[in-house]
Amino acid sequence: AEKRISLQVFAVVFSLRTILAEQQLKDTLTVPLQEYISLYERPTQDGHSRLPLRVSEYYGSVLMGTPPQEFGVVFDTGSGNIVLPTLKCADEACEDHHRFSSGASRSSVQLALEDGTPLRPGQDRDTTTITYGTGKLTGEYIQDMLCLRQGSGPAAVMNSACLKVDFLGVTQESRFPFTELPFDGIFGLGLGGLSAGPSFNFVNRLVAANEAIRSPTFAFFLRRLDADEDSEITFGGYRPERLEGDVTWLPVPKDEADEKGYWLVTMRDIYVGDKPLHVCDDFRSKPRCQVAMDTGTALMMGPRHGVAELLRHIGGCQSIPSIRFDLDTIDGGIFSVILGPDDYAEVKGSDCAFAFQPVDLPPNLGPMWVFGQTALRKYYTIYDAKKWHVGIGLAKHTVKKRQSTLVQEGEPPPKKAEPEVCEDDNKNMVWNHLPGCKSFASMGYCHRFSPLARKYCRLSCALCTVGSASEAQLVGEKDLQESSSASVQVAGSGMSLSGARRGVVKVRTLSREES
Repeated sequence: AEKRISLQVFAVVFSLRTILAEQQLKDTLTVPLQEYISLYERPTQDGHSRLPLRVSEYYGSVLMGTPPQEFGVVFDTGSGNIVLPTLKCADEACEDHHRFSSGASRSSVQLALEDGTPLRPGQDRDTTTITYGTGKLTGEYIQDMLCLRQGSGPAAVMNSACLKVDFLGVTQESRFPFTELPFDGIFGLGLGGLSAGPSFNFVNRLVAANEAIRSPTFAFFLRRLDADEDSEITFGGYRPERLEGDVTWLPVPKDEADEKGYWLVTMRDIYVGDKPLHVCDDFRSKPRCQVAMDTGTALMMGPRHGVAELLRHIGGCQSIPSIRFDLDTIDGGIFSVILGPDDYAEVKGSDCAFAFQPVDLPPNLGPMWVFGQTALRKYYTIYDAKKWHVGIGLAKHTVKKRQSTLVQEGEPPPKKAEPEVCEDDNKNMVWNHLPGCKSFASMGYCHRFSPLARKYCRLSCALCTVGSASEAQLVGEKDLQESSSASVQVAGSGMSLSGARRGVVKVRTLSREES
């Protein structure tokens, strides 16, 4: 009898442990991410030539509506809205992608205002227009059920979390740059200041909807560019196995961060080698710089004078030093983000280009540094919207290298570059309600709208190469004279890079499953 009771107790304990383990699995959910890589040619340190810079966008799959409609979206802590194209959008950029059908979703609610007011029959509705670099989109307000899922196939249904969200349903979208992108929309993970309204901010929804995801936390693991591994975002917590050591928690100034829309932490100073730059010094007794953690930005950015001082201390290309960024921790200590030459410098022979860019921000944001993918690939980051902390630790990358990281989508690798035909395509420019190429060039648009220039106006914009073309070949003598002091402008809810020319489009990495 005693033995029978012991077995029953063991069975109960085992069942309880199983239930708790299953519950724990549902507490976190990891979405695998693909990468879309573009090559931009960036001015070198001496300003006399250019080197290619790889810019990544990380996107994964989400489901919207009942029954669910699947979309590929970029997960971006530097954007504040969920944006999806709808069937109302007849522009080419929308038709090239999956479009959301409100009529096919029985849980869809049309909204009249950004405060979530439902649309009544015959009532006018508000719209929002957002500018992303050279592109622009206009969207209506919609509410529906969003589901995040882990993996794909039947098993993913069991590992999913669903919550109601408000989002922008795109009704108009410019052809560039959206038509060339492999993903459908944007999944903003920024804070309230970047959103159309409080109800459109996913982080706010995550805090309120604790029945779907227990902890309002998410974490990014971004693949090292040469590593045989895949990127991912985890909701509800983080994955300790993605870390080399422990997590260090950094305080986020809640009110200021929410007002500005960015996940902000504070920095004490920057060191080149062991030399402090005093870039945060001001009249305060404990001077600090603000740093935005932005997964949607490729480079490291900062105020113009601060970046100039940093580049001056880095010096030339012969002996490139390590750089240390000292950040405040919640216990009053310091966490140092350390970038070596391999992390921030592109070197070719005796020439080099650095992944630091001056940024001009509007007055409401003030001077601010931005940590982009240059740092966020090296460090695993966790965003906690309940405690208002950012966790950071050295990411654990595989030592195995991935072969053929860049492929031209839809085309086999070229055997030999053929001499190109140098001409303008005025017919397509006019068809797209754009000026002819000569007028386009005379208005100074060749550099400002480089994707259009490269596609249609290569002759007028002097973008034809001499002889065979290559990814890193210099294009146009005029561009070679541009200095490296080009800046970044902020427009709408995103940051756009200027002073870097698009070299290759529709280029991406293959995941292990694809390769």
